[in-house]
Amino acid sequence: MLGADDNNKNDATTVKMLDDSCRIQLCESEKLEMEGPEKERKSQLCIEFDDLSYSIYHNGIKKTILRDVTGHFEPGKVTVIIGPSGAGKTTLLKIISGERWLNVDGTVAVNGVERNRGTFRKQMCYVPQQFALLPFLTTRETLYIAARLKLDVKRSEQMIARLIVNEIAESLGLSGCLDTLANRLSGGERKRLSIGVEMITKPSVFLLDEPTSGLDSAASNQLINVLHNMARTNCTVICAIHQPSSQMISQFDNIMVLDRGRCMYCGPKNEILNTYEYAGFTCPRFYNIAEFVLEVITEQRGGDLESLYKICRSEYEKPKSRHKHPKNEMDSETTCSKQKIERDDVYTFENNTKQKLSTWQQQKILLLRALICIKRDSTMTILRFSAHVIVALLLGAVFYNFGNDAQKVNSNIACLFFLLLFLFFANSMPAVQMFPTEAAVFLQEHLNNWYSLRSYYSIKILTDLPMQILCSSSFLLISYYVTGQPMESDRVLRAWSVCVLMTILGQTVGILTGSAFNTEIGVFLIPALSIPLLLFAGFFLKIGEMSIYLRPLSFMSFFRYGFEGMMQAIYGLDRPNLYCSEIYCYLHSPSAILSMMNMPTVSFYVILIILSCWIFCLHIIVYAVLCWKIYYARK
Repeated sequence: MLGADDNNKNDATTVKMLDDSCRIQLCESEKLEMEGPEKERKSQLCIEFDDLSYSIYHNGIKKTILRDVTGHFEPGKVTVIIGPSGAGKTTLLKIISGERWLNVDGTVAVNGVERNRGTFRKQMCYVPQQFALLPFLTTRETLYIAARLKLDVKRSEQMIARLIVNEIAESLGLSGCLDTLANRLSGGERKRLSIGVEMITKPSVFLLDEPTSGLDSAASNQLINVLHNMARTNCTVICAIHQPSSQMISQFDNIMVLDRGRCMYCGPKNEILNTYEYAGFTCPRFYNIAEFVLEVITEQRGGDLESLYKICRSEYEKPKSRHKHPKNEMDSETTCSKQKIERDDVYTFENNTKQKLSTWQQQKILLLRALICIKRDSTMTILRFSAHVIVALLLGAVFYNFGNDAQKVNSNIACLFFLLLFLFFANSMPAVQMFPTEAAVFLQEHLNNWYSLRSYYSIKILTDLPMQILCSSSFLLISYYVTGQPMESDRVLRAWSVCVLMTILGQTVGILTGSAFNTEIGVFLIPALSIPLLLFAGFFLKIGEMSIYLRPLSFMSFFRYGFEGMMQAIYGLDRPNLYCSEIYCYLHSPSAILSMMNMPTVSFYVILIILSCWIFCLHIIVYAVLCWKIYYARK
């Protein structure tokens, strides 16, 4: 008996050791599976929403877009949202993504827990119908830079270029246009590229608005197959499609029908016809399901839509309990599995969160992208530089050798004032036309967690600076020499510093106007707001001759400080008397010229500080406007 007991104990000990060994190996295998780049397991996110309602006010009239929409999107499946134009498909996607939340009633839950917008947005990607791309990047460069911004910084460039970029390009049929600029891609290729840049991180939730628009049937089917492959990795895929074909609709797992803001069905695709037949709508054999459903909800087939709505809502409520967030597929009694289930239940999605790059790492990648775009946009760069050179030569021809002639002082002062005007408007107008496109790309990428505003705007300022200095320097040096201004290094340096600051100031005003308004309004606002400031610059009306009530307004004009800085640079610093070909010239003394213009009012270095403060304050306002745009877009 004792021997038998000992044997039983030994057997139990052996079984226990084998059990522990198996458990350890299972834990390690799960860990390796989680770490594998190709088999990265995601947290399964089941999205449930109850009684979602959304309204907007237009001209004081309330317009309801969504009315008590209830449904769910399951992980591991591809769900299609269909409905006529204006049914609320795009609005629903924006609400689910967290991009729109103002005036939204109802609840959105993820895995049974109320959604946290900040956390959820790190786990999802939303591809809008109109996706902005930088025009001077090729398909390869667009995918590569997106991968660098989204993935682990430790991954080698060769791995990103060869594995990730080529894999996505091949899966989306973009291999033949990898070296084509984005502005030369067809509409379908641009659509597939916009989807590809968001597929890089393999998000847990993938929302697409009209992903097949502009694609032929073969490309559409290829895209749906790619989305099915994503769904197999526990991704929740939702597509809003206006009217899918029979072949396309057969590839979706679940279907949701929207009509005038109401949900007319949400569930498995193979049960929708039974539900509609129960409501009195019978689909003919071999008929496109999507076309039949659209004909029903647009009242082309007759019948009671209110009854259909109630039946669909009732049928959805019955099995609602079985749509709760799924348990982990590897549900077992092991410690590793228990911990994994607990992590899913508390909605802490750490396994597949996008790699967070530091500000410096983001800036390096954005600098690379900006330099590529500047190099490719050679036409605009050459035109901008050429315009400064040509106008400088024209200015020199008109005011040739006026700088040291006492009889032509007034004309020379006009030349100095015109110089500042050209630098301001020649740099503000292009900026207001170009920046809205850049801002649209930034806003889209920032909302999808590519990089921070601080990284983007710092690189924007840095990359603009060389061209600003080059253009202003070439313009000043040519016009300064040809118009016969005094060739003294101190004077040239002072005039150059004022011109560079006015150039930066002009471009900053253009960026501010372009970020706050669209191009059409910005082109109107810059002259409309700048011309009043010109009145208080001290050229048309001297500061001392202004009304005492209007004089304080001159302190708000940056043109005043730029103009006075140029006057002090040219006629200050104890300059000797000007050349006079007549017996007597009243304005042959530089001090008399400054006295006639009621200058100086402040010292030259104070002028530089004031212009620098103007630039700094305008950049702060631009940054605040971009922050507001981000905040407003998330509403």
